[in-house]
Amino acid sequence: MRALDRKLLRDLWRIKGQALAIALVIACGVATVALSFGTIRSLEETRDAYYERYRFAHVFARVKRAPETLAQKIAKIENVARVETRIAADVVLDVAGMVEPVTGRLISLPEHGQPTLNGVALRRGRMLAPEHAGEVLVSEAFADAHGLGPGDRISAILNGRKRDLDIAGIVLSPEFVYAIGNYQ
Repeated sequence: MRALDRKLLRDLWRIKGQALAIALVIACGVATVALSFGTIRSLEETRDAYYERYRFAHVFARVKRAPETLAQKIAKIENVARVETRIAADVVLDVAGMVEPVTGRLISLPEHGQPTLNGVALRRGRMLAPEHAGEVLVSEAFADAHGLGPGDRISAILNGRKRDLDIAGIVLSPEFVYAIGNYQ
């Protein structure tokens, strides 16, 4: 063994506590990076599975009025897998406990079954029934923020008239993971 190697080993032995602490800090850093990448990968896979399971639309187009035949023309465009039309309207909601009026978005659903795009995951309550007019599904974040649940009632101004809406269920939607106001 050369003299410099022996000196190195003696110096390391004298600062063994510091060397161990440095090695532990480096090991913790490497472990943190490895766990972070694993967490990111897991979150991305979960997001992708959620979007796939509930058929999150890749493209949205908002129009004031369009004939239903336009959907058939769009469906014929190359690489368009599915097209679904719906009606969406922003309404003023009267929510108990709120001084200011709340803006909500009402979105139509097909008369029967789930939508082919942007499906909803039922968390509590039940899905809408065609025979029960005046029922709505409410996003879980909105329901939790305002203490609402299935069976509760909220009022909305629809086409200039106040209408009572019964909450049939609480849902999650890939379209509204993080809902913010529409400021156009």
